[in-house]
Amino acid sequence: MRKTTTSVWIGVLALGAGTLALAQSLNPEPRTLNPLSTDALPDNDVIMRALADELTRSMSDLTLEGLERPYFIQYTTEDRVEYTISASYAALSESQSERNRVGYTQVRVGNPELDNTNFLRGRGGAAARLPIEDDELAIRQAIWRATDNDYKQAVEALTRKQAYLKDKHIEDRPSDFSPSSPVLEIEPSAELVFDRAAWEVRAKELSGRFSRFPEIQDSSVHMWAAAANGFVANSEGTRLRDADTGAMLTIQAELQAPEGMKLSDSLTYYAPRADQFPSQEQMLGDFDALATRLIDASRAPVLESYTGPVLFAGQAAGQMFAALLGRGLAGQPDPVGTPRRPSGIGSSLEPKLGLRILPRSYQIYDDPRVASFAEQFLIGHYDYDDEGVAAQRVDLVENGVLKDLVMSRSPTQKRTRSNGHGRGRGPAVSAAVANLFIVDAQGVGEDELKKEFLDACKEEGLEFGLKVTALKGSGRSGLPDPLYAFKVYVADGREELVRGIEFGQVQVRVLRRILASGNQAYVYNATSGLGVPAAIVAPSVVFEELEVSKIIQEFDKPPLLPSPLARKGSDSKSPTDR
Repeated sequence: MRKTTTSVWIGVLALGAGTLALAQSLNPEPRTLNPLSTDALPDNDVIMRALADELTRSMSDLTLEGLERPYFIQYTTEDRVEYTISASYAALSESQSERNRVGYTQVRVGNPELDNTNFLRGRGGAAARLPIEDDELAIRQAIWRATDNDYKQAVEALTRKQAYLKDKHIEDRPSDFSPSSPVLEIEPSAELVFDRAAWEVRAKELSGRFSRFPEIQDSSVHMWAAAANGFVANSEGTRLRDADTGAMLTIQAELQAPEGMKLSDSLTYYAPRADQFPSQEQMLGDFDALATRLIDASRAPVLESYTGPVLFAGQAAGQMFAALLGRGLAGQPDPVGTPRRPSGIGSSLEPKLGLRILPRSYQIYDDPRVASFAEQFLIGHYDYDDEGVAAQRVDLVENGVLKDLVMSRSPTQKRTRSNGHGRGRGPAVSAAVANLFIVDAQGVGEDELKKEFLDACKEEGLEFGLKVTALKGSGRSGLPDPLYAFKVYVADGREELVRGIEFGQVQVRVLRRILASGNQAYVYNATSGLGVPAAIVAPSVVFEELEVSKIIQEFDKPPLLPSPLARKGSDSKSPTDR
């Protein structure tokens, strides 16, 4: 199965982030499907023919008097079917199916060296809801309207950009667009096999598991499955149809500590199809573990402060690398009109090309073509990016030195060509990592890593070190707050759970101070924070020194009355026990 992020997973990104996908905003009323377990998307050339015909006409005839014609047009379309099921405490809160088509236009006027894009005061691209019936004329009508609107905005933006540049001195401004070889590939249409009734039952059972944990104040289970055909057609000759399927199941839980601090955790399963999820029994066990560790965290003491070695273990290492490197490794041109180049976490690392950013034993590469690692599905997998460019492996860091960036078709000062990492919806495409592999050639076993960690603490004269096993979703300093953190005592290796802490200001240069790494890699599938679905494959790491401190924040008081679940448990007791 091939896939491209144009199709299915961008939709789940919006769902996972708690926002409405653009397709949903264009089509607010779901179109209910037949309650069948198999939904096959149309396998014909109607959509591609409509895109190609309207593309030819627009390139030939689209113009405003005295203004330039388009030099490049690209159409992308998502033809998708999806199911969404949500449940809470053994009751369904949502079960719907949706069928939609959304088209996106990208019209460029001027020339590749200077066009209407990459301008802070301009906007480009248009989106349109397309008919879900295979009516070529109706589809072309929707594309025509979007193209006309996009072209008018494009010529206006180019005029403003040209006027702006006359009054500004900009050194080494890169070109706005880079060439790419056309792709010709039409894959078999996607098909979704999904038993809606069975998953409604499973979702209810899974969500009902939290009835065993009255301390949990809020919880839910969200199930999503989709199939999509992604189409890309442009004036260079690319004609691509790529089929994709995907499924995601997320459990979320939240409670409050005694003083009111909110703690939340989630567990997400990803798979190409819903029937590839773990068994119901395994997921129920995972849910129990999640609830237990969240309750344990709420009862843990708050750590006032700590400065010293920090061990990022398992998932936390992937989250850390995603936060510190995920955006910086993508080549991003500064739009004309940017008052000042941004710096810090999330800004481009292009100025550091040729410089060492990690220990000399480190190698980093990004390869979207890899579908799995250690039998785990990688959500960043695709064969063609969202600009229709074939995915490529990019060696980013060699011997600790930054050698390259992942690139879209928007050049930067030092990188001019795409390497198949243009990702996003329609015209909102930019370079982004996909499957980021981080390797330390000198990695050691987990026991040896813990020993080196404790030895480093001992050398600093510390009673304990800090081990972090999971981070929260966002952080004030760029590095998210620890979700699960432990004091690890030097004397005997004993671990004690703590909470309520945040990292001090952390910059990318702290990566040079990694003291040791493991030789076992862990997969972190990220659907938030990086803007697109991506997988980080990384080992546990020990930093020589980081600083954490107590979170200073006002908290809402816990509920005045016990939850109905807690009350139910109390009512089940005998009068004597009460």
